[in-house]
Amino acid sequence: MKTVFYNPSTLEVEFANVIANLKEEIQQQLSDYTITKVDNNVKLDNPRLIFTLQDPDGDQHQVMIQLIQRIDD
Repeated sequence: MKTVFYNPSTLEVEFANVIANLKEEIQQQLSDYTITKVDNNVKLDNPRLIFTLQDPDGDQHQVMIQLIQRIDD
């Protein structure tokens, strides 16, 4: 199936939603951080997930995942 729209593509949006829904499974794999929030912005050209995490000292940290589908061959 050829991709017609890339900004964002349906695959990028679906993949971002799947990752966001894996929050609990990701949390189980983190040793010292607690996920406090997941921002899932699928309306951008390249969907972006921002995980906000808290360390044992109470400090907040952010990890960003941006999804980019390559052009079909």
